[in-house]
Amino acid sequence: MKTKILMKLISFKVIAAAALIILSSCDNNEVDPFGSARLKVVNAAPNSGSQKFVMANIPYIGNLEYLDHSVSYHDVAVGNNLASQFRDENDNDLYASEELDLSDDKRYTVYLTGESRDDAEVRLYEDNISAPASGKAKVKFIHLSSGAPANIDFLDAQGNNLVLNVARYSQSSYSEINAGSLGIQVRGTGGSDNLATLPATNFDAGKVYTVFIAGSSASGYKIEQISHN
Repeated sequence: MKTKILMKLISFKVIAAAALIILSSCDNNEVDPFGSARLKVVNAAPNSGSQKFVMANIPYIGNLEYLDHSVSYHDVAVGNNLASQFRDENDNDLYASEELDLSDDKRYTVYLTGESRDDAEVRLYEDNISAPASGKAKVKFIHLSSGAPANIDFLDAQGNNLVLNVARYSQSSYSEINAGSLGIQVRGTGGSDNLATLPATNFDAGKVYTVFIAGSSASGYKIEQISHN
């Protein structure tokens, strides 16, 4: 997995102003010119190829191969029904689009999901990066696999439950875990067969993470960890 850093050539205020001009021609967009949110972007669509994420017709972050994500949060405009798109990096063809609602002073991660262009979706999840207790890491789990069972369990490498019965395209509540190395496996709820395994991975004290599963039996299941701070 690799991360991509957006090169900020102009200030966010200039970007926001440009967005307002462009968005004025689109009736659905309701932009708050005085607010801002922070957004992380993830390509969790196995067969999508290289993608770029566009909000308000402004290229925001590009060259996102499968499982690539922006290394940090980036400032974006807030409001309701904000046109947001993933487009093919090479030819700019639309891959998936959605109208997103973003609130002032919030943090979000947006994911591209689906096995093909036909079932691709743009999905938004709010993040909470408040600090965990001393010596702990904080983690939530998301089911982004279109091929896995509708409900899945996340377990540690020894088979102990981390979170159970996570429905497709939903996220769990945050849990605090002991900092250190942790392996993770995913099974269909109540099942005994592993769909995928994340080898022992560090979860550092004071850090906030998302762990998600993507893919299918055809494309291959993958479990990924993302750090939010």
